[in-house]
Order: sequence, then C-alpha cells, then structure tokens
Amino acid sequence: MKINYKAIIKILGMLTLIEGLFMFPCVIVALNLEEWAAGGSLFVTSIVCISIGFVIRTQLKFDKIKLKFRETFFIACTSWVYASLIGAIPFYFCKQGFSFVSCYFEAVAGFSTTGCSVLNADMIPQCLLMWRALCHWLGGMGILVLLVSVFPLWGINNQSVALAETPGLQSEKLAAKYSDTGKFLYKSYTILSIVEFILLVLGPMDWFNALLTACSSISTAGLIVTSSNAWMYDLLYVRAIVLIFTILSSMNFIVYFMAVKGKWSEVIKNIETRVFLSIIAVATILISISLKLSGTYSSFWQAIKDSLCQVVSFISTSGFYVNEYNNWPSFAIMILFLLLLVGGCSFSTSGSLKVIRVVIFFKLIKRGFLKQIHPRMVRAVMLGDKTVSSSSASAVTTHIFLYLGIFMIGCILLSFNNLSMETTITSALGLFSNTGVALNGVGNFGYFGMFNQFSQLVMTFLMIAGRLEMYAIIILFTKSFWKHNKANTI
Repeated sequence: MKINYKAIIKILGMLTLIEGLFMFPCVIVALNLEEWAAGGSLFVTSIVCISIGFVIRTQLKFDKIKLKFRETFFIACTSWVYASLIGAIPFYFCKQGFSFVSCYFEAVAGFSTTGCSVLNADMIPQCLLMWRALCHWLGGMGILVLLVSVFPLWGINNQSVALAETPGLQSEKLAAKYSDTGKFLYKSYTILSIVEFILLVLGPMDWFNALLTACSSISTAGLIVTSSNAWMYDLLYVRAIVLIFTILSSMNFIVYFMAVKGKWSEVIKNIETRVFLSIIAVATILISISLKLSGTYSSFWQAIKDSLCQVVSFISTSGFYVNEYNNWPSFAIMILFLLLLVGGCSFSTSGSLKVIRVVIFFKLIKRGFLKQIHPRMVRAVMLGDKTVSSSSASAVTTHIFLYLGIFMIGCILLSFNNLSMETTITSALGLFSNTGVALNGVGNFGYFGMFNQFSQLVMTFLMIAGRLEMYAIIILFTKSFWKHNKANTI
C-alpha cells in the first residue's frame, strides 16, 4: 500500500505543536512549585515540540490533504502511538528514575483516558500530574477529532480521519460537514469542562486540584488521587459535581446538538440515553439492596449514595472509587464489572462496547428467538421508529465478537505474570475498556505496578486498541491492508 507521507508528516507535526503548547502551562506550575527537574523536562520538551510543529506548519507547504480511507486507519494508529511517545518524554527525564516503558504506559493511560498507573502518584511531581490531567482532556474527545474540527484551515479537514479514530454506528444527526459537527462537540466538551472547574473552585477545592479533577472526570478518565487531596473526594459537594458531569460526558453529545436545535422531543425519545439512564438506575438499586441485605451497610441511604457513585464510575469507564468495593458482596462486584462491558453512549468520552451496540445486540438475539418460533417471519430490528440496516447489525455483531476475542488474548498474555486469575482477567477487562480498574492486587486505585515491563507493553496495546475501538490498530495486522486492491478469501 502506498502511504501518503505528506499527510502523516503534517498531522504528526500538528500533534507535536499541540502537545508542546499544552505542556507550557505545566512549566509555569513547575516554576511556581520549584519542581526544577520536572519543570526543566517539560520546558525542553515543550520548546522542541513547538519548534518542530511551527517549522512543519510554516515551512512545509502542503496542499489540502486528500486521503484514501485505508490510509486513515494507519494515520489514526500512528498518531496515537506517536502522541503517547511525546507525552512520555517529560516523565522519563524528570529525574525520578522511571523506566521508559512505565513512562510510556503513563502517557497511554493518559491519552486513552484509562487513568490507571504503574507509578506511585505521590512520587510524581505536581506539574507532571497536571500534564497527565491535560493528556486526559486531550484524549477525551479524540485528538484527531480536534485536528479535523478545530484546524481545518491547516488543510486537515478529512472526515474519515476522525471516523477512523471513533468508528461505529454513525448518526444521521451529524452535520454534512464534519468539521462543523466536530466544532460543536469540542465546544460542548469545553463548556462542560469550564463549568465543572468553576463549580469545584466555588467549593472546597483550590484551582490546581479543581483543574485536575475537571480535566480527568469530564474525559471519564477517573480522578488523580494523592495522599494530599484524597480527603476532598469524601465531601458530598465534590462527589455530586463529579457524578453529574461524569454522567453528562458519558451521554451522546449529539443529544446536546439536538437540544440546541430545539428538538426536545427527539432528545426525550433517544433510546440510547433512556437505556443508559435506566441501566444506572436499575444497577444502583440492585447493588444497594445487596449491600443492605449482606450487612455491608447499616444505612440504606448511604448504600444508595455509594452504589450510585460506583455504578456511574464503572459504566462511564471513569474508574474512580468512593469505597472499598473489593469488600462488597460478589453480586455487587459482578454487576459493576458487567457495566464495564456496556460502557457509556456513542459519541461520548466513554469507552467499552457502548450502550447502542448492546441494545442492538440484544434485539438481534430477541429476533433470533422469534425466528426459531416463526421461521417464515420477516422482522426488522428497530431503534425507536428507525430500522437498523443489515450492514449495521452485522457490524455490531462483528465488533462484539472481536472485542471478546482481543479481551481473551489480553488475558492470556497477562497471565504470564502468574498473578491470580481474578487479577489477570479483571485487569485485561479494565484496561481494554479504558476504565483502569481491577480486583485483588490492583485495588481501587488502579495501580498496575506489579506487572512486568512486557505486560506493561501488552497493556498499552490493550488501552490504545480499546480507545480506537480496535479497528484502526487490528486492521494493520491484516495482509489485505498492505496489498493494494487485493482481498483474501474468507
């Protein structure tokens, strides 16, 4: 396959420039806190990135980028690997003795909004904690969506680039010009981030922790918890703000587009939103009853509050915790980890399968049962008053089975660490769903430092594959992708 190297250079150059610009505020924080080693690492990396990006932007005159569809998958995968490599550099040169594999894991966990770590958060300088939070924010809505929507004048205005980063069912509500839709998505994303930041600052949080919390929770990456700020997340006000904005960012952002257009009837009738909120309500009630009946909680009201926070954390793939859920009854833990498989809504910052795919999959199963009873029956799968096409139904089925296949391969590769089966399986699921949680050794904090460096590389693959919804990275391993105009028989 012929690769459009000009497109790759230009897109990677723009990513380099953006990362350099976002590092600069972290340098200011480092100077204020006198974190000289970490600040120097950020400053040098920032200057180099800005310089490279500026040269590519101003000196290399490319025409408007035109890409073939298969090239967009290559660019999507390359961009995420490259962005994470750049993001790892400040961690590696901060003179804390971190290995590069661990630093790369941190950067991938940041951009993929998995939010887990192989490093002790108390050992990471605060300026790098801020950089990690900004990585969460950049990766939340998608770094290529940012390029396509915000920078079309730079010649990057190809819808297929963004769709390769966020594949799946497409909505007829999207604007014909993807950059316009992308701008709306990022405006909504930015507004929600600013509002949450303001509300947290008005509460008990200082501006620094409010920024970390807003960037990490609005991107559904979780929370950056250290020994110094852990007490803040026990406060009802902070929990309520984080909970509300996590739910808002886990919903389909196209719903906000319809709300702005005044189409409230369509907002109310949106089946994905209704199912998403229903799952949260039912799961919260079931877990609350389990906690009360098992004697884990004496107060049913407290059980409801903690259950709701934990349910939202898992289904949104944020992965934050408010209680030692490892000590909860097995029934409650099982429901939480089933929620990981579901995930949030499409066109949101959440990961995993997405609610709309799960809905379609169960409707396909229901139709299968009905056809066993009535073999001559012809019945379409419906989403509200709209028919799901056969190609969309096939794509959903393929996606789910591919998801389960990669998950099982991840379990096998992580099993070489010889940790408990519970730790291995839940670690693979937590990483692949971009939630960053697991049971037993990993604990509530999402600390994966007990895995060796080979496993850490495997985990970075799982996180990137999960964030790109598999296709952009898996397709690169097929022969048909590299052989032009040639497809293998099945």
